[in-house]
Amino acid sequence: MSSPRDRPAAPTTPHDALIKTTFSRVEHAAALLRQVLPSAIVKRLDFSTLTCCPGSFVDSKLAARHTDLLFSVKLSGRPVFLYLLFEHQSRVDPLMAFRLLEYMVRIWEDHLRKHPGARRLPAILPVVLHHSETGWRADVTFEALLDLDPDTLAAVAEYVPRFRFVLDDISAEPDEALRQRPITALGKLVLWCLRHSRAPDKLVQRLPEWADLVREVRAAPDGVAVLAAIWRYILAVSDRKRPEEVLARLLAAVEEEDAREDIMNVADQLREEGRLKGLAEGKREGKREGLAEGQRKGLAEGQRSTLLRLLRARFGALPADVTARVRAAGAAQLDVWTERVLTAPTLSAVLGET
Repeated sequence: MSSPRDRPAAPTTPHDALIKTTFSRVEHAAALLRQVLPSAIVKRLDFSTLTCCPGSFVDSKLAARHTDLLFSVKLSGRPVFLYLLFEHQSRVDPLMAFRLLEYMVRIWEDHLRKHPGARRLPAILPVVLHHSETGWRADVTFEALLDLDPDTLAAVAEYVPRFRFVLDDISAEPDEALRQRPITALGKLVLWCLRHSRAPDKLVQRLPEWADLVREVRAAPDGVAVLAAIWRYILAVSDRKRPEEVLARLLAAVEEEDAREDIMNVADQLREEGRLKGLAEGKREGKREGLAEGQRKGLAEGQRSTLLRLLRARFGALPADVTARVRAAGAAQLDVWTERVLTAPTLSAVLGET
């Protein structure tokens, strides 16, 4: 069997990107693991040795639903693995324990490739972070999957695989419960985003209630960068047919001008990534020039729509002549007005001469 690191990387989903950006950092992972693992295990873990291991052990066909992170740590002085699997799908997977067993075997195989002389295996403690429409409704033990009656299972228990995974089900967890978790501010924000990702309008609508945590995260040394992952996630899971409207509502939900500027930067990056992707596809099809021109026109029109929505969000209904000026403006003029819209005190100040 090939190493997981030999297999092509699975396509990154918004959930995958947000989970790995956040919980691959040991300070956020440690806080989450301290909260979900049994206290008897937490007492024996030396979190100062917690290290995130590279690679993924998930099947490529399940990459859209499963995101995993592997950590090494000392348990009572001995090295063990903590395996965190995030499951994001509409229905519960009743074979989750079997999936975990597959992934755990791959982890051990990878360990033996790196330590060919090893005669014992490090223990693996599996943790499942779950979000579905129904909440978790299956068993959390592997032996429950075996087609045996209870008496027979007891008789053969010593001869079949047996393990239980730790389940953290956020499917129906109230916002206040997420806020009260003893984890980092960023960890709380990420779990909140994942919890409401199927109803992204709620993310934008309720964002002002989380303004204190947003400020706390942004004040951290790398706060702007990690918050960018939050803004990117909200824009990515929102209605793709109305991206500029979602952007306008998101900007209106944030009070701080610095945070609004951060959001605009993320939106610009997303637009640019879409443009570059379109150009690459056009080149492969031998239609680069025509597609590039179409992309430029599409970007300009999108920028006009964004600017109009931002102007309405800040100054209310717009006079017809203002709308006409924006519709007729070129790319350079649109850039100037878009930069002004977050800071200018009046509508006329935004549209002043360049």
